[in-house]
Parts: sequence; C-alpha cells; structure tokens
Amino acid sequence: MNDLDRQDPSHHHRGAFNTTSAEVLRGAHGTGRSVRLIPFVAVMAVIEVLDVILTFRLHEFNNHGSVIQRLADDVSRVGNGLFLFFLVASVVVLFLSREKTPRFVLPMLTVYLSVASLNVLFNIATMFVEPLSMHQSQINPLIDLLLVFSSVTLIFSLWYELIDVTSPFQAIDFPHRGGEGELPIRWFDYLVIAFYSNSTFGPTTETIRSRRIQFLMMVQVSLALMVLVVLVARIVKAS
Repeated sequence: MNDLDRQDPSHHHRGAFNTTSAEVLRGAHGTGRSVRLIPFVAVMAVIEVLDVILTFRLHEFNNHGSVIQRLADDVSRVGNGLFLFFLVASVVVLFLSREKTPRFVLPMLTVYLSVASLNVLFNIATMFVEPLSMHQSQINPLIDLLLVFSSVTLIFSLWYELIDVTSPFQAIDFPHRGGEGELPIRWFDYLVIAFYSNSTFGPTTETIRSRRIQFLMMVQVSLALMVLVVLVARIVKAS
C-alpha cells in the first residue's frame, strides 16, 4: 500500500470516477459523485414526451383557453425549444469535448429544469381552473394523474441529483451506497427519493443534509397534494 492509500482509504473508490470523459459531469470538492450526461438527457426526453401528451390532453378536454392555459402553452414551447437546443449541445459536447464537460453544461441543466418545473406547475394550475368537458369519463383524470405524477417524479429526481453532485458537501446520505465495496450512486437512487416524496411525502431511509433539497422536497410534496386534490375533485365531478 502506498502513502496515498494510507492517507485516504477511499482513494480507490473515488478513482472510479476519475476517468476522463466529457460524458461525466464531476461533482464538486471531490465528493465522488457525478452526473452522467447521456442518462440525464434521456430522462429529459421522457419529460418532454410526457409534457407534450399532457398539454394535448388539456387542450382536448378543456375548451376554454384561459390566461393560465396560454401561459402554460408558452412555457411548454420554451421548454421544448430548450430541450432541442440542449440535445444538440449535448451531442456536440460528446463528440468534440473528449476529456472534460464544458462549464456551460451545468447552467443549461439548471435553466432547463427550472423551465420544466414551471411548466408542470402551470399544467397543474390549468387542471385546477379549467372546466371539465361534458364527455370526460372517470378514466381520463386517472391518465392525467399518471402523467403529472411521472413528470413531477422525473423532474425532481434530476433536481436532487444535480444539487447533490454540485454541493460542496454530501447533500444526501444514501445508506449502503457509494462507500468502499458498495454500489455506486446513480440517477435511479435519486428517482427513488423523488418517488417516495410523491407517494409518502418524504424520504424513507435517506438523510437530507441540504436546505436546497429540503426546500425542493417541500415544493414537490405541495405539487403532489395539489394533484391529489384536483384529481379527486375531477373524479367526483365526472362520476
């Protein structure tokens, strides 16, 4: 064992993250965590598909174009444009930047997630204020519930991953993850936290150490409660 190994027993573990690749956005201050660009963009693509479907359904089942719905449409178009731009930029990064992710990628991720979060908020607000169509059945609110639930879960899973990676300290403590001899922390671990926050209104075994993540969890739980209230109201009205 060399001197570096004796000074830092986790040296071998962190070394797994030190591969030179533009596909990996490395964490701050040597926390050993990173964002992998390809899975991140893939999740963004799923979010965009869910947004397009939900926006189409809101137009189909709500015949009155209110101010909130027009704002939701505008935000949705901005989000779609940002996603296409980011998709092209990601391809350029992967092919042209061989060793390190450029600095502009992190602000782009943050801007996109901000617009996506605002978009899902407007969609939920539209579901609150828009009247139901006469032909809407009970199954339609359940589809809306699934679309919004999935969108919120995916968006906040990316938020939690991004904040945890860029935080100067360990923002989320995952038991039995990331340590020496344990499974590495990946996006799926943040997806689990986002899913639990939607369904049980909080994390289970994970310890949240970041106030930013705690605030985002409050926002996510509030959105989940709003969706629950509006969907129950719609199911009752449609029955």
